[in-house]
Parts: sequence; structure tokens; C-alpha cells
Amino acid sequence: MRKLLILACLITGTLSMNAQEISTEQWSLVTKKTADWCTFCGQWGWTFKKNIIADQAGMPTVVWSSHYDGGLETPTSDAIINNFPQSSGQPVFFINNDNMNVFSSNVTAKREEFNSILETLASLPAFAGVGSTAVFDGMKITNTAKVKFLVDLIADAGGGEYWLASYLVADVLIAYQASQGNNAEHQNVLLHSFNGDNHFGVNIVNGSVSEDQEFIVEGELDFSGDNNIPDYSDGYSVVTILWSRVGDKLTPFNLNHQSISGSTSTNDVLENVSIAAFHIGAGQVELNMTSDKTMSDVTINMFDINGKIVSTKSNVSLNEGENQVILDAPNLTLGTYVVNIQSELGSKSLKVSIR
Repeated sequence: MRKLLILACLITGTLSMNAQEISTEQWSLVTKKTADWCTFCGQWGWTFKKNIIADQAGMPTVVWSSHYDGGLETPTSDAIINNFPQSSGQPVFFINNDNMNVFSSNVTAKREEFNSILETLASLPAFAGVGSTAVFDGMKITNTAKVKFLVDLIADAGGGEYWLASYLVADVLIAYQASQGNNAEHQNVLLHSFNGDNHFGVNIVNGSVSEDQEFIVEGELDFSGDNNIPDYSDGYSVVTILWSRVGDKLTPFNLNHQSISGSTSTNDVLENVSIAAFHIGAGQVELNMTSDKTMSDVTINMFDINGKIVSTKSNVSLNEGENQVILDAPNLTLGTYVVNIQSELGSKSLKVSIR
């Protein structure tokens, strides 16, 4: 998966709410420092994270995995771990920037401690509200992050320093994990920053800030040069974090978690395309495609839920009405896939189930 920064800009002043949903709750961040080769990460660490996710359902808490090494490591996930206080071994669990010292011998007690701390944090008043709007148009994700300060904040002797960043997160990622196997269902995996190599986003404030002051940071992840573009409006989300400088580290000041929507501006011309898929044996898949448009020079790509391309076919002509297209997919297994159509009329991604 390739990531390119297209746009990063900062706008300040009195702005309308636009489409950004600003949460006035106080959110907390739970991070699992992990690696796909780590045995304990796939054993007690795996279960502990799943339990915290279940316990915090409906609460203002983001629980994610940040891989500092191995096959799921990215520059952003590595930067996030390097920002935390130094820790040895893995897995390590943090609440915001605090190492909670979770071990196999104390997971039951720590689960209770986590929920108690997170409940207390959620009861505190928020000093800033955070939100974002992300739209996937079939080629790129455009994200607009927004923060609104809810009180006056006076800079201390060290100066008030705030950064606003958004991150792409895979809600479920099927990939190898030691102790779980090749098809482990990784939940909430940190992937990329929307601000390129600026893994903590844009420095929006240095000094005091006034109540009702607002800031917007925009960024894009462009996948148009890739051959494997999954449907990022399904199974992915955005975590937006307002970071605050504390000593030599940035710590979460507040955050939010929001879904990615599909764009109507690019895909509306293909909105009446539907696809049914059937495994017809001999390593082939039949796509029954219905369209209200005639299209020529169509490229059809099929991806598995990891974003890996399993079949492609170019120079396809689609007529108005019903069409049958045969794809070669010799290593296909039954399950859920994403079919992406690229034509002169635009691009559209549709999820199909092959049973």
C-alpha cells in the first residue's frame, strides 16, 4: 500500500461547523505496542486488547494497535511508538502516553484498572472538541480535520504547543500474527498519517489560545498509482488526535474516531452499477454486472479484504443492461472481495461475496 501526501493546509479563524462532527466529550487513546512476529502479542496481548475493545464499546475511547516492527509496521506506526516513553519488550499497553505495565500475570486486574481509569477520564470536561470528515472517491481519501477550543487556555512557561493530525486505521485487517496464524483478524490497526512524513500533523498553536478558536487541517492519501485499491469507505476509519506538548513528548489532548464516506462527486455517474459474483470453478469467477451506462475500455480489478489484487481484466466493454465478465482467479478462496471498476465515466468499488 503506497501513501502520497497531496495537500496539507491550515486555516484559522471563525469558521462554520461544515461537515465535521465535533465531539465535546473527553476521549482517551489506548495503544498496543506490538509486532506480527511477537508470540505474546498473539496470546495474552491479543485477548487483552479484544477485551478492552469490547469493554469500551460506546465509550469515548479509541483502542488501536501500533506495530513498531514486522510486516504491519509503517513509518507512522513506528513514529507513534517512538513518541511514547521508552519501553522494552512487547506487547506494551498505554493509556494516552502512560505505560500501564500490563503483563500475562496481571491481565485480570489490569482489565478492571483500565476500565476504571477510562471511565474517570471520560467523565472529565473536554477543553477542546475534535472531529473530521473523510471521503473516498475510488482513488484517494480526502480528509478535513477540525478542532474547536472550548475554553481559554493560557500557555505556561514552556508555551502551549498543539498539533492536529488524522490517521487511517483498518478496522479489521487479515494478516499473519504469531500464535494466531496467517489469517488472523487484527482489529483497529494504525496505518498512515494524512500528513505524510509529518506523523503528528500540523503545529496549529504555540502559546495561548482563546475559547471558540477553531483550526482546520486538510490532507489526502492518494492511491491512484497503486494496483490494489480496496474500498476505503468500508472497513476503514479515521482517528483524529489533538496532540499537546508535555516535555519532550506529544500526548493526546483529545481525539475522535469517525468513518469514511464514499464520494458522490466521482462515483455518482456509476451509481446504478451492480455486481453479483460466482465461483464457476477452474480458477474463474463470473461477474454478473448490470449498468445503466455503456462503457468502453473498462478495467476491472478484484481485491481481497487485505487489499491484495487477486484478478484483473482490461479493455472490457460494458453495455447498458446486463453483462457477464469472466475473471481468472486461480488462487481464489470463498469469502468477501472488492471489485473496482475504472472507466471513462469514473471509478466505483463494490463489495461482493463469493460463496
